[in-house]
Amino acid sequence: MIFRHLFAIILCCSMAFGQAASTMPPAQSAAPAPATPAAAPLTPDTPVVSIKGVCAPGAADCTTVITKAEFEELVNAFQPQMKLPQQRQVGTSYAQLLTMAQEAKKRGLDKSPRVEVRAKIAVMQALAGELRDSMQEDAGKVSDADVEKYYADHKTNFEQADVERLIIPRTPQAADKDAKDNAKPAVKKATPAAAAKAGVKTAPAKPAAAKTAMDEAGMAALAAKLRTRAAAGEDFAKLQAEAFAAANIKGAAPDTKVPKSTRATLPPNVFDLKTGDVSELVPDARAFFVFKMGAKTTVSLDDAKADVKTAIKNERVQQGQKAVSEISTTTLNDAYFGPAEPEHGPGGPGRLPSANPPSN
Repeated sequence: MIFRHLFAIILCCSMAFGQAASTMPPAQSAAPAPATPAAAPLTPDTPVVSIKGVCAPGAADCTTVITKAEFEELVNAFQPQMKLPQQRQVGTSYAQLLTMAQEAKKRGLDKSPRVEVRAKIAVMQALAGELRDSMQEDAGKVSDADVEKYYADHKTNFEQADVERLIIPRTPQAADKDAKDNAKPAVKKATPAAAAKAGVKTAPAKPAAAKTAMDEAGMAALAAKLRTRAAAGEDFAKLQAEAFAAANIKGAAPDTKVPKSTRATLPPNVFDLKTGDVSELVPDARAFFVFKMGAKTTVSLDDAKADVKTAIKNERVQQGQKAVSEISTTTLNDAYFGPAEPEHGPGGPGRLPSANPPSN
């Protein structure tokens, strides 16, 4: 959005104005300077940015001074946790932005219809940003009573279990060719007729070996067998190693133990298994999964308090955004705009073009 990212605009201003980036002086190899006593804290009315050459019309001293209180008000309005190095950059770039704005006024550009439209959009987006911030702040006001009620109403969300998981890939990887076989020279075998003529006895030809490479159907059948063996109590780590070997996957197989699993991190209905039970095959697009339920515990209210507050805040924000979005209904004329594009196109939903598009 245009002014929600004000500091990005400020920091880019110097490039738009044609200013060269400043560089730090080279480090000196001399001995470190003696420590200086800590400076006294600056008062709110202490000047922190002075812009000589920019001033209000009719001012005797053409210097604009921004005090510590004024600058901190600017920073806190957009990014309260900004670090001092970034604040220094903002101080320099803000001065350049102010200089450009003053020059634009001198040239009468503040009366431009284009500026009026951009200013109107900027105010709208500033208000929208303030609404979002206000909704976030209000949603974050969560009392202890709110936490206790939410925890009691959603106690199953705070259950955990030590689960074992088996992963069987659906499709095997291509088997690597044996480099040693490739390196061996081809040996031409004598035909039976030639061998008989030479008086050499030959063994009867062996039937062609059956194809042993695993395919997708074979992996599906293997998955069913491994699931049966898992339900019979076989070690998950051993079964996992077999699954990856059958799929021609090199390297160590993944750990089958998944501690502190929750309902949200497991497929539907898996958490409802009793301790010791093994799930049926759980397929997705790339693999089959088997889960074995371990011991279940419930996170205490004290340990879950931070997560509960976050969950309550997120729910409130979503509800507030939904309520605002339902206030109005928008209809666009397809005869003018053309057919509708995907809902979330480039830039995301609700984005407006930049107030200052780049020049060609």
